[in-house]
Amino acid sequence: MNESDNQGFTVLENKTIGRNLAMFRKLRDRKAVEVADYLGVKEATYTKYERGESKITVELIQKVAEFLDVDPIHIISAQPGHVIEHLTNSPVSINSSNNSTVINDKQTEVMMKMMETMMQMNEAIKKILEGK
Repeated sequence: MNESDNQGFTVLENKTIGRNLAMFRKLRDRKAVEVADYLGVKEATYTKYERGESKITVELIQKVAEFLDVDPIHIISAQPGHVIEHLTNSPVSINSSNNSTVINDKQTEVMMKMMETMMQMNEAIKKILEGK
């Protein structure tokens, strides 16, 4: 088994992480082609990662996280469809088919802005803790 085999994820994890890649990309208001260009791959190749159809590696997550200015741990650990809930303990989720709470586009927009603000605050706290 080579080193890259140890850094891959299961099919289920690929789908979960892929959805998170797409969610954080959208939160950052970026297009898939922009991420693909940064990674040096074709857009079709990158969108296969977002759909969980291609093997996702730690290196890929790190590069995408760097481009989107997101903590790679958030990409790995956020629950698909529950990014806002995951970070705020809110009972409202986005794109969750089994959640009875329905939200409209304006509420989604407000929550996305809140999420972005929280990510910026987390980054500021991280810099303070690192002594920068």
